[in-house]
Amino acid sequence: MPAFQNEQSLSGRVVFQYFYDCGGEVVLEKVPLEKIKVVHRVAPKRLRVLAPKYEEVGLQPLEVDLGVKHIDGHGAKVQGRIFPIGVIEIYIVIEFKNSNLNDLIKLVRLDERPVKVSGSEIEFESLTHEYFEGLMEIIKPALVSPYPAFKRPESYTLIMITNSTPKLKAQDFLVRFRKQTAGILRGEKEWRKLSSKEVEDALKTYLSYSEDDIVIVDWYSALMSGAVNYMDDFEHMIELAKIQLLELKTYDRLLDMRLERAYDSLYAVFTGARVGMLWGRRWYGKLALAAGELAEWRVEVTDLVEDMRNILKFTGDWYLGKLYRISSERFRIQDWLALVDRKLGQLQELYAMAMERVDVHRAMTLELLIILLIAIEVILAIVIGFK
Repeated sequence: MPAFQNEQSLSGRVVFQYFYDCGGEVVLEKVPLEKIKVVHRVAPKRLRVLAPKYEEVGLQPLEVDLGVKHIDGHGAKVQGRIFPIGVIEIYIVIEFKNSNLNDLIKLVRLDERPVKVSGSEIEFESLTHEYFEGLMEIIKPALVSPYPAFKRPESYTLIMITNSTPKLKAQDFLVRFRKQTAGILRGEKEWRKLSSKEVEDALKTYLSYSEDDIVIVDWYSALMSGAVNYMDDFEHMIELAKIQLLELKTYDRLLDMRLERAYDSLYAVFTGARVGMLWGRRWYGKLALAAGELAEWRVEVTDLVEDMRNILKFTGDWYLGKLYRISSERFRIQDWLALVDRKLGQLQELYAMAMERVDVHRAMTLELLIILLIAIEVILAIVIGFK
């Protein structure tokens, strides 16, 4: 097998992405812009249109410049994106030039170990979390519809090769240097030891528009080469799928909390007193309130899920739409959607069961009242008759 690192000189950038849940939606118009440095991007000129606009999905972010950091001797540009859906992305960009395979793999693995920043050694994620906390403090006035935030970030790495000498074509990554490419995607310095099955898994999800460009989407990273003017578009489509994954995990956890609450309520209903007016009034009121909260929650989650499903309508069958689709398949977006749907159904069934039980006991209470009224009427009739 050719020695990739000896034959090729690679230039480009590595982007470390961290997506954080904000615990609520963000009204961008309420963000105090005087406290942040907003980035205004100029769209590059393109020779072709790869997809219709997808601004309609409401995921166009406010981009923020967070400055430059020196991380393990690398000059790193730090930026953030604030999404209306309630997600903050912190991403760190490190450029590489005339690098070989080993240099690139070492750079890709940078976020897997403690790094030196300003003379101190810290975990890579601690650095991004610090920036996230800083932005959260600023955007607090803009948060609406709050809920318990999902604490664990979604991370991803983009390897963007903008130049290679000699020039690499799409098939070179898939055939000629397939094991080395898998090593880059997996950040595996012992790439020669990768099994053929592992290499196949790393490279199985890809798109190539021409012979000169390729996008390979793996679990933890994606590699792009060629089509330099379109790399931002490629990045945004993968970014969209990652944001969806984070939000679905967030709602899955919140639904778990609701399910636990529903089970607690049902346990109290099924183990409590069985009859009585006071029982009916107390528990019917409590469960009716919970059911109302559930109905509101179902509408909110269902709207989010439907918005996620409808994104495909905006991207269509164009190239970027295909990239979104293979990314969502790689990240198992449909599996998470199905899981959320199933838990929503479980909640509905549990509360319907509880309300049915309460209604049964209310009916029994009404029957008891009717019997008492009849008995009182009979007694009164007897008393009047004796007079």
